[in-house]
Amino acid sequence: MFFEKINRIYGRRDYLTRKRAYHLYVTDLVIFIVSIVACLLYIKQGIRIGFLIFAISALVSIGFLLINRLEAAIYSILYLSLTALTFGIFFGMQTGNVYFSMATIIILFLHFSNSKLTIAVSCYTGILMAIRMYQYWGRGELSSAFIFDTILKFILFCTLAIITVRVLSSHKKEKEVFIREIHHRVKNNLQILSGFANLHQNNGVKSGDKQMEGFNERILMLSKIHDAIYKSETDYEIDLNKVLEEIVRLIRIQNDSPVELIQCENAAPLSIEISVPFAMIVYELLNNAVRHSRNGNSKGKITVELNFTNKRYSLTVLDNGPGIQKESVWSQPKTTGFTLISIMTQQLKGNFRFDSNEFGSKAVLEFSNQDLFASLL
Repeated sequence: MFFEKINRIYGRRDYLTRKRAYHLYVTDLVIFIVSIVACLLYIKQGIRIGFLIFAISALVSIGFLLINRLEAAIYSILYLSLTALTFGIFFGMQTGNVYFSMATIIILFLHFSNSKLTIAVSCYTGILMAIRMYQYWGRGELSSAFIFDTILKFILFCTLAIITVRVLSSHKKEKEVFIREIHHRVKNNLQILSGFANLHQNNGVKSGDKQMEGFNERILMLSKIHDAIYKSETDYEIDLNKVLEEIVRLIRIQNDSPVELIQCENAAPLSIEISVPFAMIVYELLNNAVRHSRNGNSKGKITVELNFTNKRYSLTVLDNGPGIQKESVWSQPKTTGFTLISIMTQQLKGNFRFDSNEFGSKAVLEFSNQDLFASLL
């Protein structure tokens, strides 16, 4: 039940944010359960204040997660856990083992913060360790060899942990660069271009110049979409609002047409694989709207609106031109534009309808959120 709630809250955020929320939620649950068990096992010997604060920090973090405050949830578990360690050393059971707690907190900071903050926390926990060992040494409970061994091993652990995370981050960045440069989308887009050529050869248009103009415009559109993908934060998803912005900007430049764009405020990011067919449909619809809105109406108005409700997208393109009188033009397409719309709608597993009358035209594309990455933990 709680996992479903987390998914509802963060399901519309980008991939990395969702993963951080899921990971933090699981971490909070484990910390809370372990802390409560530790407190109950030795309840007769008194309250284990360190573990008690640790458990409270997990609850606070979960509370922030459930009200869509991810950053507050992260910082609450990090700094309250550090507070728990401090209180545990000075006021907790003196016979308890705090060294694994120190390592746990360092790993927490490594995963949910940055290296600089982790180094600072490592130094702080090292000081706490030195204080604890000095107390033991003063009572004659530890030898100097044990103290130095522990401190040196702690320094080694912190160094290796930080270096490991840095190396993994470097590999991740290197992988992203390679993905952006040689991803298989290159092959897919070459196939798309080949399909464009076949369509232009068989669409019955006699003017070769007109064919090449349309062909080049579509290639330019694809380059704009890949530019938006390149600028996206992850290699997995893209915000469809950004795709729309690029296409509308291109249409305005190519046709000097006023196009009103109404973006979706609660849109869920989608797989990048969906962005290309979606962009092609939008581009064809806008080109069609530009042509027909200017037919007998020099001040044609075009509106593009994207909505997201019940995990389903709805794209609407409106124009106030004379419209298309024959339904067969789009239901049984023979032109290049509507043929592409039909093919790409099938790829999206969506529905397309086109309503037209003397007051204008309305094209509606509907498809589901098919993001496979949203379900991965």
